Amino acid sequence: MNFYKNKGRLKGIYQLRGHIEDDKEHYLIRVKPLFKHLYNINLSLREMPSTRVFGFQIWNDELINFKAKLGLPLGKKFNVAIPPSFLENSDLKIAVIRGIFDTDGGIQLMKKYNKLYL
Repeated sequence: MNFYKNKGRLKGIYQLRGHIEDDKEHYLIRVKPLFKHLYNINLSLREMPSTRVFGFQIWNDELINFKAKLGLPLGKKFNVAIPPSFLENSDLKIAVIRGIFDTDGGIQLMKKYNKLYL
């Protein structure tokens, strides 16, 4: 998410994409209804075969401003940190951990010396 020049003025763009096959159902069943419920935005989801992704991008200043006020960074994400407001609330903290594992996390159990290791 960021603000870019579009037709002579700065406009907010939000993009969210997942794997073209593995994440398609998740976007259709969860992401699209959530955006409608939370932001009253009807997403137009699409496949992008050249990059093997499924998702959307929308130009929406209000959405970008709202997410930026929550503490989410604009532009390229090189040094990402979780906003303190998300960690001060135990329900949000649990949701953050769940979201990290849902998108980038994993646990691998290996048998070593007759014990399970993470």
